[in-house]
Amino acid sequence: MFNSRMTRRSLQFWATALAAWVVLLPFPAHASWLDSLPVASPGLTSERVRDQLMVPTPEISSRVEPEPNTPLAVYLPDLRTLPPFDFHLQDLPGGWRFLRLANTIWNSGQGPLELISEVNTDESRVLVYQHIFTENGQQRKNLVGEFVRHPTHDHWHFNQFTLYELWSLQPDHSLGNVVASSDKLSYCMMDTDVVQREHPQFDALRGYVGCNQRRQGLSVGWGDTYNSYLDGQTLDLTDLADGFYALVSTVNPDGAVLEENYRNNSAQVYLQLSGKRITQVTLKEIKMAGCEAFLCE
Repeated sequence: MFNSRMTRRSLQFWATALAAWVVLLPFPAHASWLDSLPVASPGLTSERVRDQLMVPTPEISSRVEPEPNTPLAVYLPDLRTLPPFDFHLQDLPGGWRFLRLANTIWNSGQGPLELISEVNTDESRVLVYQHIFTENGQQRKNLVGEFVRHPTHDHWHFNQFTLYELWSLQPDHSLGNVVASSDKLSYCMMDTDVVQREHPQFDALRGYVGCNQRRQGLSVGWGDTYNSYLDGQTLDLTDLADGFYALVSTVNPDGAVLEENYRNNSAQVYLQLSGKRITQVTLKEIKMAGCEAFLCE
């Protein structure tokens, strides 16, 4: 009996030791039994805890999904400048000499450029807002500048809308320095010339016809031409040496007006000043004039 009791005690001892050793064994991370353990995740609550909190379980059919926060499409203008034209020199008493030019800006975008005004009586200013058209027919307003009364044209202009610059040329015929500038000119915007009749959004009916302070703009596919005889269509060339130059015309130079693309706002032509003559030339002609005859092709 004593041996039997010792045997049972010995077995119990070794069984206990074995169990403790098994508990202390490090289990591999890929052990399959880990897969059956419940894993707590943020935002998930067990059914028992739901019952304790008295939170009803929602039915799938009763869930209301939120509407996606998708912005409405907007139809913006895309302002461009056609190459300036109709160049001639004007000599004035006192030795002053000016280059006169004509210029056309136009709208190639998906929406019109529409400017409306609001009078600020406290500051005696006529603020200008751009109408932004959306796909659901609504309009949004964006403050873009001011209307100013032009004394010589005797009507209202949108301030700082175009810029004419005459540039010198580097030896490689790239732009050098600005040698004459119009500064930023005000502009009355209205539909005067059809530029892109085939545009899908083109309407043959002129949408903007006046230079008043209430509403101005450019319809899609339409342009606005300023002829060379109008005030402001000049660059001061007094004391400028004869040579080749590049004339750059830019619409919306400060990017105040919202539009589709700001990288196509300029147009460039090359001019030759020679004595009392100003002539439009091509870059090829400039290159030909600067090389030896037997080296030119």
